[in-house]
Amino acid sequence: MKRILFLVFIFFIISILFILISANYIDNEHIRQTKQNLITFIDWIFLFIIVSIILLVIRENTNPVKSLAWIQVLIFLPVIGFILYIVFGINYRKKKIFNKKSLKDAKTIDAFISSDLTDNIDAFDIVNDQSHNVKRLIRLMYNNSKAILCQHNEMEFYYSGADKLDALFNDIQKAKKTIHLEYFTIKDDQTGLTLQKILIQKLKEGVKVRIIYDAVGSWRTKKKYWKKIIQSGGECYSFSPAIFPLLSSKLNYRDHRKIAIIDGTTAYIGGVNIGNQYIGISSSFSFWRDTHLRIKGDSSHVIQQMFLLDWLFVSKKNEFNKVNFPAHQIQSVSPVQIVSSGPDSDWENIHQAYFEMICSARNYLYIQTPYMFLDESILMALKITGLAGVDVRIILPHKPDHIFINYGTKSYYYDLLDANVKLYEYTKGFIHAKVIIVDDEFCSVGSANLDIRSFSQNFEMNALLYDSSKVIKLKEQFFEDLENCVCINKESVNKKNKLRKFLESFARLFSPIF
Repeated sequence: MKRILFLVFIFFIISILFILISANYIDNEHIRQTKQNLITFIDWIFLFIIVSIILLVIRENTNPVKSLAWIQVLIFLPVIGFILYIVFGINYRKKKIFNKKSLKDAKTIDAFISSDLTDNIDAFDIVNDQSHNVKRLIRLMYNNSKAILCQHNEMEFYYSGADKLDALFNDIQKAKKTIHLEYFTIKDDQTGLTLQKILIQKLKEGVKVRIIYDAVGSWRTKKKYWKKIIQSGGECYSFSPAIFPLLSSKLNYRDHRKIAIIDGTTAYIGGVNIGNQYIGISSSFSFWRDTHLRIKGDSSHVIQQMFLLDWLFVSKKNEFNKVNFPAHQIQSVSPVQIVSSGPDSDWENIHQAYFEMICSARNYLYIQTPYMFLDESILMALKITGLAGVDVRIILPHKPDHIFINYGTKSYYYDLLDANVKLYEYTKGFIHAKVIIVDDEFCSVGSANLDIRSFSQNFEMNALLYDSSKVIKLKEQFFEDLENCVCINKESVNKKNKLRKFLESFARLFSPIF
């Protein structure tokens, strides 16, 4: 539908340009009249297209706030609105290519679970001594995404991009059989070239290397970077490439995951990509504060499973075999659920997880996120939790990496401060961590930001932890981060000039769309 609309639009634009140019060189009353008639005709055609899109938006019967935002943009900024709708407008959840991926994933998982490959992964279970809120969240994640509760895990946190990449590169150097990487961004800078060198050496040793990188997130990485790995025997695939971005909705649905699995036993999940800026080598930021998790045990098998489903999607190769799911010896109990979400899932799984975590907080709710474009449900949940007397604190960046998104983020400060939510801005460098911590009972670490794009448009993956000792570790780090923050108060927010407030409100208008 949108491709047809776009091609019609381009055809008439080219036609009118041709007539306009021709008319400048032909002094003929008939030509000038024809030009005017064509312009009038195109105006009517474009009006018809805009009205058709508005009717399509209404017919889809989605979130009325989002629908109204689209209608307003299409009416008041028709040309810009048309282009935005072509790229961002159509909801592809359970449609076309992602519907096929979902169906193929389901069949593959059914075959996988029916085999003996999952003997070392606990079936869904709820520990009896857990609180009501913990059990609620576990049930929710199992019912909306079949996320099993993995009992036996060992975990280690990394609180900077440099520490995480050092540990990852060290594990990759020790790999014996397989190296699986799936990242939104892999750059061909010094850090990326270091990774490339290590991978080529492991390929010479006979280790299988499989890489999925996002076509948009890694668009600046030159083809020769991947070609060198492929020529050495590795396999590299871009996720949902868009050759003609304006003709492809796939531009809007990105693989935002940052995961790695080494030999099927050691997995990484969190917010750190691969590149110089993530280790603090950047003209903009001298320190990159992030949170990443290294897991060994049952959860590493689940992350491997998710990677192989994405691998099947991008490469059409099924690698579900015993080699990729070796037995482990972890016996310590540390419950974890690995939750994935994307346009191929029936529900907005991580969105629902965040909502439930916010609403279940009774003593405290601590959040770290680099971007905060909220929908009405999450905004209301935060306000109610703050007004109910829960200690709600949110850490955000002081210096942004995306100006427009930062304007939109700060537009929520007024509502949240009025609802007793405490806001802080991190000043040591850039904070990119995506963490939610609740009542010493559970927490979330992963790739999903507190924004609409992460909830509904991106492919994301988070780990939900139910081990109090691990939750407390993250809480302790949260308070260390507070020492490098400035507290935002109502007085400073209200003192902003009118232009700044207008820009923030303007950016917020696009939050239901982006």
